[in-house]
Amino acid sequence: MARPKGHTLSTEAWDDILRLSGLSLTLVAERADIPRPTLSSLLGGHHAASVPMAHKLATAVGCHPATLFPSLRAEQVAA
Repeated sequence: MARPKGHTLSTEAWDDILRLSGLSLTLVAERADIPRPTLSSLLGGHHAASVPMAHKLATAVGCHPATLFPSLRAEQVAA
């Protein structure tokens, strides 16, 4: 079975959340336990997130995963 392509980060939502929270990219990466270069790749559109990674990032910034990754369906988010 082929690996799913992943989910693209909404940079508009990301920018809003980061601006409002005052969190740095480094702190978000640490909170999410995701390497900083991976986070940069997500932001640049060079990397797509798996469902678990989407959950980690959303938890790190305090929002719903589908806010950051609109392509997530409701049943994937509930996992």
